[in-house]
Amino acid sequence: MTSPDGAIWTIYSSGTREFLNGVTYGDNQFVAVGFEGVILTSPDGKTWTARNSGTKTAINGVIYDGSRFMAVGDDGTILTSPDGIRWTGNGV
Repeated sequence: MTSPDGAIWTIYSSGTREFLNGVTYGDNQFVAVGFEGVILTSPDGKTWTARNSGTKTAINGVIYDGSRFMAVGDDGTILTSPDGIRWTGNGV
C-alpha cells in the first residue's frame, strides 16, 4: 500500500502469496522480506520484483544502514546485499 498523506491508501499487489514480515527503504528502493525466503524490491512501492535470497527460511526483518541492506531470519539466517538485488550470507 502507498499513501501520499497517511490518510488515503492505495493497495498494490506484491506478486507473492507469502506473508511479508518487514520492509525498509534505502538506496532509492524499497526492500520487503517474508516467509519462504521471499525478498522483493520496488523503486516506488507499487511495482515489485522478486529477488533470489538463496534460502527457503522465513526472513523476519530487513534494514538499510546507509551502505548495505541486512536481513535476518529463522535458524540464525543473516543475509547482506549492497543493492537489494544480490544477496549473500549464511542462508545462501
